[in-house]
Amino acid sequence: MDGTLIPVEEHKVTACSKNYRRSVNIQITIRAKNRRVIAVGDSWPGNRNDIVVFRATMADQVAGHRLLIDDGAYRAAPEVITSKAKSKPFAKRRARAEHAIARLKDFKVLRQHRRRGDTINDTARAVAVLHNLKIDYA
Repeated sequence: MDGTLIPVEEHKVTACSKNYRRSVNIQITIRAKNRRVIAVGDSWPGNRNDIVVFRATMADQVAGHRLLIDDGAYRAAPEVITSKAKSKPFAKRRARAEHAIARLKDFKVLRQHRRRGDTINDTARAVAVLHNLKIDYA
């Protein structure tokens, strides 16, 4: 699981984020075993911390999962496992999730969202479905 910033043109739903672009923060849960997208949270302005967006959008959806791993930004969430020491197996799983999120951004619509700002949630979920179909039939 991790949060990602998606640049959006419309200023109503965005905020300047760490890279000085108008973007939204979306939380995405990936199954590391086969790189399939499990859940996509709603978008929040890009200047919000990952843990704040996770609590507001994804905490209910992933409550039943027994093993959620993520980076140090989620240490305050008890349902998420974070690594305090450098662990090679942990790092491998994190890398698989990060690469899956990078594959989602292969779709141009997520690299630069030029539609109305309120459509970003539907767009992110549609790209997740296309990503899962690409894994199944490729």
